[in-house]
Amino acid sequence: MADKKISALTAAALPLAGTEVLPIVQSGATVKVATDDLTVKNIRSNATSGLLQVTGPAAASTRVMTTPDANFTVARTDAAQSFTGDQTLSTGNLIIGTSGKGIDFSITSHPAGMTSELLADYEEGTWTPTYYGAAGSAGSLAYAEQTGKYTKIGRQVTVTGTIILTNKGSWTGRVQIGGFPFTPTADQYSGQIELRNCTFTGNYVVMEIGRAASSFARFVIVSGSGANTQIEDTNVANNSGFLFTLTYMV
Repeated sequence: MADKKISALTAAALPLAGTEVLPIVQSGATVKVATDDLTVKNIRSNATSGLLQVTGPAAASTRVMTTPDANFTVARTDAAQSFTGDQTLSTGNLIIGTSGKGIDFSITSHPAGMTSELLADYEEGTWTPTYYGAAGSAGSLAYAEQTGKYTKIGRQVTVTGTIILTNKGSWTGRVQIGGFPFTPTADQYSGQIELRNCTFTGNYVVMEIGRAASSFARFVIVSGSGANTQIEDTNVANNSGFLFTLTYMV
């Protein structure tokens, strides 16, 4: 074959198959190498997937790659990622790809009773509190306002709610609030409550939820004598209202 300038050669068909060969000088001898085996400073494109790979040094050594292009994805398919120094997301969010995974704080010190250091959930939203009794029926129950918001951080849920009645319906017995966004554990939790247009005898009223993992809350009248009672339908009028904040675990 006569010598030709590169500019005079016929253009290769693209993309390259990886089997094309080029001459190179290796240890003083001219040898051939397939284009699929070419590496430039240990960076190559995978012949099958087309993904850019960082090859070598050995697996136990540090591999460093930088890119000025914002539209760039780096992924490892073997073990977990390890970073040094602060990491900054200039735009976008850190998205957890698998349910039950999150931020693990197990590197921190903890008391002997610690059971988990994984923050695996956060959410916030609205919920609709409902008014009902231990017996009877809704009847003509009607609301002037019936709103609620919640925030869930891990297993801890904080709810706020407002119920203003225009008709308490035909419910009888103890007053109960339901509709909570998450069912509490069987431990007992209490929260703050403001009652409007309700009558009771006692020092103050607290809101309780979680007893026997119940899905409803009740209002307990606390008296100085220790003989606590509950708010019942007889303490409630058609225009009564309940405004509350409650934190519990799920």
